[in-house]
Amino acid sequence: MTLGQRIGQYRRKLSISQEELGGRLGVSRQAVSKWETDAATPDMENLLALARIFGVSVAELTATPESSAPEAEKTEPNPPSPGRRGP
Repeated sequence: MTLGQRIGQYRRKLSISQEELGGRLGVSRQAVSKWETDAATPDMENLLALARIFGVSVAELTATPESSAPEAEKTEPNPPSPGRRGP
């Protein structure tokens, strides 16, 4: 499911129109329509506001897993070259 589809789904779940959602966010109905059809993507400020309005996390709204970032590869420092001394 795309971000736009999720925005539309949550909006319909609240039984509000695109115009009403746009009004709450300070954007036009057309902007909401573009988001829902994936013709445009809301900026971070609007993503945060959408998540608040829908009562979900931004991660849930964007379908981003909330797992921690993978650990950086653990590598051993390079051993000194033979015949070379430190500074």
